[in-house]
Amino acid sequence: MRPMIAPLTLVASALIVGAEAAPATPPAQAKPAAYAAVRPVVPSGEATVEEIKLIPVERDLADRTNAERARYGLPALVVDRRLMESARAHCAWMTNNYILQHTRQPLAENIAMGQQTPEEAIRSWMSSPGHRANILNPRHRRLGVAAYRTPQGTIFWCQQFTP
Repeated sequence: MRPMIAPLTLVASALIVGAEAAPATPPAQAKPAAYAAVRPVVPSGEATVEEIKLIPVERDLADRTNAERARYGLPALVVDRRLMESARAHCAWMTNNYILQHTRQPLAENIAMGQQTPEEAIRSWMSSPGHRANILNPRHRRLGVAAYRTPQGTIFWCQQFTP
């Protein structure tokens, strides 16, 4: 059994909690079946949110990210197939290993764990100077997002950005 971490906060360094890892599942809100895993279906790397099959929690996270950018007069980020694949893979890895750890890829990344909704995740990131800077970076043009839930209910979140 994994020990509980309280309070769950954003952490810049890796957080390791020892235990057997169970497979990650996408988080559910009101209708659990609505969050079944769906993979992107767009052959090119760049697409609008409507062109990539996002599960509802991912769409909400991408929409809220772009809403924050719009509040500051910044253009919306384009959901990118490759970044979606990368964010999903990394988020699933963090969830399966119960580790909050950044990738070593040359991109900007926000990660979190413990928030129960996309709104809470965005609020946490916007309250942190480094994470806020990633969301509001005017050079960023592309976005990938993911969220997975452990069997115990902890949700891991990931955003990845590139110019």
